[in-house]
Amino acid sequence: MPNDEEKTLFYSSYANFEESVLAQVREETYGEDIGQFSWLTADEFRRFFTWLDLGPCSDVLDVACGSGGPALFMARTTGCRVTGIDINEGGISTANWKAEAQGRDDQAKFLLGDASHPLQFSDESFDAVTCIDAINHIYNRLDVLREWYRVLRPGGRILFTDAVVVTGMLTRDEIMARSNSMGLFIFTPPSVHEHFIEAAGFELPMVEDVTATIAEVTKNWHEARVNHAADLIKMEGREAFDDLQQMLATAHTLSSERRLSRFVYVARKPGGQ
Repeated sequence: MPNDEEKTLFYSSYANFEESVLAQVREETYGEDIGQFSWLTADEFRRFFTWLDLGPCSDVLDVACGSGGPALFMARTTGCRVTGIDINEGGISTANWKAEAQGRDDQAKFLLGDASHPLQFSDESFDAVTCIDAINHIYNRLDVLREWYRVLRPGGRILFTDAVVVTGMLTRDEIMARSNSMGLFIFTPPSVHEHFIEAAGFELPMVEDVTATIAEVTKNWHEARVNHAADLIKMEGREAFDDLQQMLATAHTLSSERRLSRFVYVARKPGGQ
């Protein structure tokens, strides 16, 4: 759990998520703004929905939901019911406000919770568990995956992305720049997730390289923030603005050169139809 000193731009941004300048930056970054603060694009997320076989009868747990934008997009697009959990109070407050404003508070709810601890849900409560670009903040992943297995119904699926899988040589300065202002941050070698997924009881996972999304999003995001630098600096402060710009530039270089990669993992709990 981040301490007070670690609640930097990465965490505090959720409280200001509805600021118009941030909405403009998201639109310029992603093309289609679904309220994301990650590498996720709307088209990529739609593809994930088909892999999870989501529909109006599905119950989904979105781990590390942030301010709830992607979870609400999932609910709107598929008709599923979504429960989001996140460690950040500002994110949860914003997410519940948006759910009510969109008239979806009976379809989507957001709870404060630490995903690295045992979940507050009963066995077999969900048909799917998602975690987008956030598992790199969790160290005890085998324990976490076992919890996801527990709360899934037989035949249910998990889907998560990890954007910092080490696939090349990294310098110390690159590691520091890539993980700046983000609290606990874990870089993971290839094959570790597959081992943990199977050890937790899931069937062999489907794994796909989605690094190209980072290369595109980081370039667009960096440029969009330059376009709105004056307003962002007023909101964030110069140091925080520069830190995030450096992180985006570093992430672009490392992903373009495939030295730090992003993968999506999909796995099924045995049983069911």
